[in-house]
Amino acid sequence: MAKFQLPKRYTFKEIEQKWIQNWKDHNIYKFNINIKDKEIYSIDTPPPFTSGTLHMGHILNHTWIDVAARFKRMQGYNVYFPQGFDCHGLPTELKVEKEFKISKDDREEFLKRCIEWTNEAISTMTIQFDNMGYSTDWDYTYKTMDKRYLRMVQKSLLYFFEKGWLFLGDHPIHWCTQCRTALAKQEVGYIDEPGKFWYIKLPLSDNSGYATIATTRPELLPSCVAVLIHPDDKRYYELSQKKVKLPLFDREVPIIQDPEVDMEFGTGIVYVCTFGDETDITWQKSYDLPVIISIDENGRMTEEAGKYQGMNIEEAREAMVNDLKDMNLLEKEEEFSHRIIVHTERSSCLTPIEYLPIKQWFISIRPFKEDILEAAYKMSWFPPTMIKRLEDWVEALEWDWVISRQRVFGTPIPFYTCENCNHIIPAKEEDLPIDPRHDSPPVAKCPKCGGPIVGTTDVCDCWIDSSITPLIIAKWSEDDEFFKKTYPSSMRPQGYEIIRTWAFYTIFRCLQLTGLPCFRDLMINGMVAGTDGRKMSKSYGNVIEPEKPLEKYGADALRQWAAIGSLGDDYPFNYKEITYSLRFLTKFWNACRFSSAHLADFNISQVDEAKLQLNPIDEWILSKLNTVIEIVTDSFAKYNFHAGLLEFRKFFWHDFCDNYLEAVKYKLYSKDIDSNQKGTGQYTIYRVILDSIKLFAPVAPFITEDIYHALFKKDKKVPSIHLCSWPEPKYAIQEEISYIGTWIIQLIGEFRREKSQVGVPLNTLIKRAIIKYSDKLEGSDQIISDVAGTLKINELVLTDKDPTEKLKYHFEIPDLKLEVYWELEE
Repeated sequence: MAKFQLPKRYTFKEIEQKWIQNWKDHNIYKFNINIKDKEIYSIDTPPPFTSGTLHMGHILNHTWIDVAARFKRMQGYNVYFPQGFDCHGLPTELKVEKEFKISKDDREEFLKRCIEWTNEAISTMTIQFDNMGYSTDWDYTYKTMDKRYLRMVQKSLLYFFEKGWLFLGDHPIHWCTQCRTALAKQEVGYIDEPGKFWYIKLPLSDNSGYATIATTRPELLPSCVAVLIHPDDKRYYELSQKKVKLPLFDREVPIIQDPEVDMEFGTGIVYVCTFGDETDITWQKSYDLPVIISIDENGRMTEEAGKYQGMNIEEAREAMVNDLKDMNLLEKEEEFSHRIIVHTERSSCLTPIEYLPIKQWFISIRPFKEDILEAAYKMSWFPPTMIKRLEDWVEALEWDWVISRQRVFGTPIPFYTCENCNHIIPAKEEDLPIDPRHDSPPVAKCPKCGGPIVGTTDVCDCWIDSSITPLIIAKWSEDDEFFKKTYPSSMRPQGYEIIRTWAFYTIFRCLQLTGLPCFRDLMINGMVAGTDGRKMSKSYGNVIEPEKPLEKYGADALRQWAAIGSLGDDYPFNYKEITYSLRFLTKFWNACRFSSAHLADFNISQVDEAKLQLNPIDEWILSKLNTVIEIVTDSFAKYNFHAGLLEFRKFFWHDFCDNYLEAVKYKLYSKDIDSNQKGTGQYTIYRVILDSIKLFAPVAPFITEDIYHALFKKDKKVPSIHLCSWPEPKYAIQEEISYIGTWIIQLIGEFRREKSQVGVPLNTLIKRAIIKYSDKLEGSDQIISDVAGTLKINELVLTDKDPTEKLKYHFEIPDLKLEVYWELEE
């Protein structure tokens, strides 16, 4: 055993910085693809957006990832653990506009600033990752803005185009008038908001009366192309086949019967506008109705709105309502709480979505719904219930994927179009990556009609980038041998809130490009809430920046907080848990420090384990160690770090520290104790401490590394605890002896509790004790030795008969069928 080296106090700041540098200097986490005798475990890590710094959600997610990586590494896998950064997107553009006051119209300067900002953010995030003990191999870092990544994304799009799955269309799409870009369905969502119902009387064209509609959007009146009633609604039989004359716009539209009309909603009469919602889109196509666009891409009224042209939506709504009142065509207004669809991809936006038929690039998804689910069913989901989120999303899918975005900082879409006939000309693969906004097309004129060619100015949806992460890390189409060894990814970690985006798109795209499912396991985490249980938000004042708990409690404590989170569940940040985690680290350190002081003269290489004669307490703690190894191993293998960590902490603090160490202290301190008894105690402590730091290492890499180097490296000759082998329940336990150990530990615990209850200090000497037992008792000599030594009993008697003398104190232990009589020195 190495000479005792642990300082008296656990100082996490010094320890963490020391090992961060040491791991880098010695390439502890270096990945080598050419190792032949180890199975590769590859992790498709989520690339965080580079619009700022890591937040507590990242700490939770990436701690789980790192625990899995460290666990698998110690199990003997060749762990391939790259880390990427998702560079493109609107948040970065907004940051650059705000910080540098540069317009997107100055495209080259704007792109330059976006790249600078992104690289600065990556540098900051990399330091944050290091500070939390992240064991990635930074040599395999990727950025979605790098040429290699752009090339692979564009190559995948050329393949989709060649297969006929990528096309240019003008189907109505979700449009954010605030961000001025198209959105995929996965980037929008519903929120509840107070509003109004306006009951508008639409005059019948034959002057026979009115058809009254109830709408939350009167400003869409200029886009009305039909009025619908239910064929079974007896109230409106006489309206069938008639027309209404739109007030304010002097235009007639037909009244149509449709069974999808909700007779109970509003008045039971609805007006179809192009386009108010997805139902309007369906009805417009079903009845081949005209398309009238009265709201433009900037959220302003078009010339179709007549005198309201140029107004924003709110202004037009107010003006039309007032004009309808003046015409006595507004029957009434009602307060109404309703759900509206908004841009939810950015929580700072939440602008209501408009449906605009703007020419966009699409990828066909609907024909592949069954293929996507079939691939997903071949993967293991942790927890298993999370696949239901994917199933529900796929089954409800009605739209193809709009992949184009009207932004600047993104992957250019590698296509050109003819200005005359809209013929699409793909870039040449050998020219990738290209930017059609300024790179010349592969041909001088349209091969179809001879017309002029223009480059696509749109960029890709960010999910186009991130949906090939398993391919980029596996070097798809670049290195066939590397790809075969690392694809599919062994594990995809991610949040449940992006199952319908990142998981869905990745499964779909990788399946189409490789013909194979892209993951074996999916580890799903929830979202981090504030200490008040609400979503972390600056508006709530409940945001916790990672630097604060890192500075006060250290990385190993913060990692324990993260590891306690449960698969698939939201998890509030909790100072109580992180405080306990720091207390446990101190307990762990002190126990190892105490133990090592008694192992200075112990040499594990001189121990013949086959000839060891362990006493009952040693057998008991090693039996407990076997059990905790099995539980932690099984839990970690299922990514249930919560269960594994709780079980380990209970074992180490309660079983080992509170019970075992207290029971053997007398042996360690005594000079008169039998050398064999002391030796078995030293051996047991050595094994428990070594296996404990191994079990704890994936969660708390810093403290375990420090203890390992101080106490065990000289014996083990492995450069890091994180490269040591994972412990196995290898101790052959003699159950009958282990049972006696259990009996002794329980007796000692009850006796100490009794002393406390009667107000006797635990270290007070006991003059005499008599223990009466009912069941047959084996190993009485060892029982007397351990119980008397631990409890400081001068004279201890075991008997199956009633005592002939009366002692002052008496208590019973029903579980053990014992009666205990005892007294102190007078």
